[in-house]
Amino acid sequence: MKRHKIKSYKTIFLFETFILLMLILNCFYSDLLRVYKLPIFLLIMDFVFFLILGFEKDNKRLKKLISFELFMCSVIFLILYYLSGILFGFVENNNYLTLYGFTMFIIPLILTIVFKEHLRNSLLTKCDNNIYLIIYTVLIFIMIDISSTLSILNFTSFHDVFIFIALTLLPSITINILATYINIKAGFKPMIIYLLILTLYEYVMPFVPDPNEYLKSIIYVLLPVIVLFRVIKVSSKYSDDEEYLSRNYNKKSIFILLVIPILITSFLVYFVSGYFKYYAIAIASGSMRPEFDRGSVVVIERIDKKYDNYDEIKKGEIIAFRIEDKVVVHRLVNIVNADDEVFYYTKGDANKKQDNYTVEKSDIIGIVKIKVPYIGYPTVWLSEL
Repeated sequence: MKRHKIKSYKTIFLFETFILLMLILNCFYSDLLRVYKLPIFLLIMDFVFFLILGFEKDNKRLKKLISFELFMCSVIFLILYYLSGILFGFVENNNYLTLYGFTMFIIPLILTIVFKEHLRNSLLTKCDNNIYLIIYTVLIFIMIDISSTLSILNFTSFHDVFIFIALTLLPSITINILATYINIKAGFKPMIIYLLILTLYEYVMPFVPDPNEYLKSIIYVLLPVIVLFRVIKVSSKYSDDEEYLSRNYNKKSIFILLVIPILITSFLVYFVSGYFKYYAIAIASGSMRPEFDRGSVVVIERIDKKYDNYDEIKKGEIIAFRIEDKVVVHRLVNIVNADDEVFYYTKGDANKKQDNYTVEKSDIIGIVKIKVPYIGYPTVWLSEL
């Protein structure tokens, strides 16, 4: 029996690795899994897995209970979310209730959710609580969520990378952890209900709340965590194996291993997003040597009307500014006041000549306050791919 399980684990690992390779390939050839291609791919993978290892039955008693809890959580969230529109305002939604909207957006979305959750359940039921395979499965489904985004994004700055982390990666991590737990405890149907409610409303409602995109990201990162705690609490009362739950899904352990790292990462993400007074920029050139080199990260203090701090800009300061959609970090060598306008002249420390353009107030992002070497190299490398 043990040998049979090891063989089964190897089969699952190889099967998931094939899926991972296809998703990585999709990052470079974005047309591979577009529109209907992704749900068809998931359906084929699910069918092939059935032919190899078959399916397992889920816990019917917990299925109804958890389905009800997820339905209530999703409905309560939407009510509160729409009430928040009183504060954030509303924005008119695109009309997806057309033949084109149904065929190109709504139907592919429904099929993707259904086939993805069924495939997830097929894999997890065969993992037999093998923690390494479960973690690998979570990573595979995170990759399914983000592969399409990766295929179309151009990581041209440190800011772009962290925006991707905030708005795509972190929400995908928490929702896939929730989906994994629910599939293990009650099968795939409860999660399908939850995902359909929380995704389809954006396609069927004529208007939606309009919070700041970073606030929306925080909501979608924390919501699955809150729902997870609720589902664990409910399922622990009715599970046939409460000892297993208390040992393996202890709330304190989940808080330490999941919530704290996500909160710390979220803070770092929003710190570099530019939404707050201080944020970070990766340096992609060596024009400021020896002050700092390529691959360094500089923390800047924002300069704009909101903070009314233009007087802090002094000759000799290192400033960050935008020129033709690019962010440049150079030293300020001269300030000229002419006709009630202020013009700033800059130069890279390693450059022989002054920059051949003039920087205006509206171009300035902020003043460099802190320099940290080397940690920006991953962003620089991503931007050059």
